[in-house]
Amino acid sequence: MHTSTEVACQRMLTNLYTDPEILPILSEFVILPTCFDDHDEVEKDIGGTKMKVSPLFGTIGCENLRQNEHDVRKRYFESYDVKVPQHIFIGDDGKPYLTKIYELKKPDFITLLNNALVLYGSKAADGMDAVTKGFLEAVKKGTQPEKRKAVRGILALEDERKLDILYLTIQGIDKERDKGECVRAFGKDVYTWAAPTVMKWLRDPSDYVRNCAIVSLEEMRATIAGTRLIEMFPKERDKEIHKDILRALGPCGDGTLAAKEILVENVKDRREDNRIACYLSLGYNIGDADVQALLAERYKKEGKSVAAKTAILWAYAVRRDESVIPALQALVAKEKSSQITYLADAVERHIRTGSAVDPAAGRGGYMTFHKALGPIFTKDKIERNAYKYWRGDD
Repeated sequence: MHTSTEVACQRMLTNLYTDPEILPILSEFVILPTCFDDHDEVEKDIGGTKMKVSPLFGTIGCENLRQNEHDVRKRYFESYDVKVPQHIFIGDDGKPYLTKIYELKKPDFITLLNNALVLYGSKAADGMDAVTKGFLEAVKKGTQPEKRKAVRGILALEDERKLDILYLTIQGIDKERDKGECVRAFGKDVYTWAAPTVMKWLRDPSDYVRNCAIVSLEEMRATIAGTRLIEMFPKERDKEIHKDILRALGPCGDGTLAAKEILVENVKDRREDNRIACYLSLGYNIGDADVQALLAERYKKEGKSVAAKTAILWAYAVRRDESVIPALQALVAKEKSSQITYLADAVERHIRTGSAVDPAAGRGGYMTFHKALGPIFTKDKIERNAYKYWRGDD
C-alpha cells in the first residue's frame, strides 16, 4: 500500500525495490502495487507493446493502480484510514497471513520477506501428509546430514507442489552453510527435473549459495541452465564461482557452440583450476577433431601436472565414443608416469564397457581408480557429491 505524497513510501520504492540483494527475494512474490494518486504517465515498451505507465512503478498505468487500491481496500480494510507504507502478504487462498505497517530499513525488509516465505511455506504445508511434514521439519531444524536426507526424501516424491514448498522452506534458512547444504542435496542426475528450482538460487545474494547451485546444476546435467550460465560467466567476479561455471558448461552446455567457445577461450588460463574445469567440460565436445587436437597440445604443455593431465584424460571418457580411443592412445604413447598410464587404461575400459574398473579387481580396484581421479576434486571448495560418495561421506 503506497502513496506518492509520503516520503517513506518513496524511499522504500526507490532504495529497496531496486536493490540487487532484495530483487531475488521479491521475485518469489506476485507484487500488486496500489496508489490512488495521478501522475504524468510515460510511454514504455512492455513485452513488445507500447504502454502508458506510472513513472513510479514502470509496469502499470495509473488507472490500474487506482483500481488495485480500490479492490484491496474493499476486500481487506474496514475503514478508509489506511496507514502507508504497508505490506500485506496474501496466500493462494486469498487470505492475508502477514501484515507489516510503516517504513523498513534494508535488513528488516529482507527479514520480513524471508519470514513471509517461511510462514507461507508452513501454512501451505499444513495439508501435506505426515511424512512430507516430517521432511520439511527436518529441513528447517535438522542437522546438515538430516537436512540433506530430508531434501532428497521430498525430491524422491517428484511432486511439483511439494517441491515449491521445499524451495520456500529452504529460502527461510538463515545460515548460508545450512542453506547451501540443502541446495547441494539436489546435485544428482536423477533430480534433473527439479533444475528450474535450483536455477532460482543463481540469483541468491550469497556467493556461497550461488556456487552450491552451480555445482548442483553441473551434477544434474541440467542443459536447461546452459544459457543462463553462459550469461553469468563474463559478469562473475568470484574466482571459485568463475571456475565452477566453466566446469558446469560441459554437462549444462551439452556440447553447444557457445559453451565450447568459452571453454576454448579459457583453456590456457593461468589458474590451473580453471584449466582443469575447461578440460573436463571439453569432454562434451570430444568428438570434434579440433578439440582433440587442442587437448593433445595442452597435454604436452601441462608437463608434470598430474591434476591437469588427469582432467584431460577423463575428458575422453565423458561421451563413451569409441572413435576417440586412437587419439587417447596416441596422447599417452610416451607417458612415463604409472599413475597416468593406469588412468588412461581405465578411461579406455570405461569407453568400451561403461566401467573404468575391471570387476575382477574387487573393491580395491574401485578404491585405486577413485584415488587416481582424486586430483581433479581435492581443491574444490564446494565438494562434488560423487567425490563425497567415493569417500563414504554421502
